[in-house]
Amino acid sequence: MEENAQSGVLVNGQVNIPIQMVSLTDRDGRITPLWFRLETQDHQVRMYRIEQIVSRDEKKYVGVREKQFVCKITLGKSTKTLEMRYSVETQKWRIFQFL
Repeated sequence: MEENAQSGVLVNGQVNIPIQMVSLTDRDGRITPLWFRLETQDHQVRMYRIEQIVSRDEKKYVGVREKQFVCKITLGKSTKTLEMRYSVETQKWRIFQFL
């Protein structure tokens, strides 16, 4: 199941889509993503609310520190699970892959 942002529709797999994220950071520095926006290939901006955070972790890939979030979102009548990553160094969010 491969996902990509095509014609306003998300399609599954490893995609690395940059996104705009609204998140909450508590007093201890724990980040909780709330909702995100992305631009589709036809230049429409779509907004998606995060329904559930399944897991959170911190990864280090080739010396790059990232916070990893596995979340569920609702697309119409179906629920999709996706992995989002936040780069601590660049402070950028992206959808890494759809699961």
